[in-house]
Amino acid sequence: MDEAYLYPETFVATIPGGRVTNRGFVFTPDRQFLRDVSTYFHEPKSTLADALSQDWKLEPLTEVNGRVAVLATEGANLYYHWLFQLLPRYELMRRTGITPYDVDYYFVNSQKSRFQRETLALLGIDPGKIIDGDRVPYLRARELIVPSVPLGGGCFRHWMTEFLRQGFLPKDGHETKVSGRRVYISRARAGYRRVLNEGSVVNLLRRHGFEVLEMEGLSVQEQAAAMASCEAVVAPHGGGLSNIVFCSPGAKIIEVFSPELVATFFWKISNQLDLDYYYLLGKGHPATLESNYPQSWDARSDIEVDLGVLERTLTLANVN
Repeated sequence: MDEAYLYPETFVATIPGGRVTNRGFVFTPDRQFLRDVSTYFHEPKSTLADALSQDWKLEPLTEVNGRVAVLATEGANLYYHWLFQLLPRYELMRRTGITPYDVDYYFVNSQKSRFQRETLALLGIDPGKIIDGDRVPYLRARELIVPSVPLGGGCFRHWMTEFLRQGFLPKDGHETKVSGRRVYISRARAGYRRVLNEGSVVNLLRRHGFEVLEMEGLSVQEQAAAMASCEAVVAPHGGGLSNIVFCSPGAKIIEVFSPELVATFFWKISNQLDLDYYYLLGKGHPATLESNYPQSWDARSDIEVDLGVLERTLTLANVN
């Protein structure tokens, strides 16, 4: 499917006197908004105009006398968006010949989370060259270096997945050898989209040889190594599933959705990496289970798993 997708063109622009906010909104010196390098995700009732009106109020404007590379992008406080939107901007600059010597500073949304700090360090970015958007929410640089956001239409260029695998899979081969491991990725620590009957789900999966992982307690390289060793992964839709980018070909992926939010990101990654993908919907109002229903796209909806459907899905996937 990805092979036939017409990806948007990638590029790196330079903007003398350009401005940027900590959500990755980029503006020209005369305050023109550059939509093609500014990613925006929103609540159903919110609009881009609402977001722009908020960012116009950011004060103070910090002046930076140097060349600032914009890595910040909307949503990058979440693992998926950091992994597939923010980090590939760094690789895109490298592919166009821009070296760390050409960059005075790198602008990121935040460094609050462990995965943010770890991945920047693994890429070899000097901590002294990082401008944290939590501390500097709005800046104007002598020159902005602005790579496009290479994730288009929820599709993943091959160089993006190769970059992530090469950058974060442990180099020691025995740590990433497929071992027949079966993993259930829990969202018990998440504040939303939790599995309401997770205890029953875990009991069922343990009978099929699954163990439970909470990704929040692992380093990025530990998460990558765990996924590379798996023959089967079951998980509710969420950031933890981003780690299937590190799975080995043939691994079985079973994604569990709330009927209110069905997204195709991990199906697309699975297609690209030759993973064996399956999904099931949690319980919901009968109208939401019809083949053509309007999703609410409520990302916070919790999930109740139908254990019978899960058992049948495991059988279909030949996980027994």
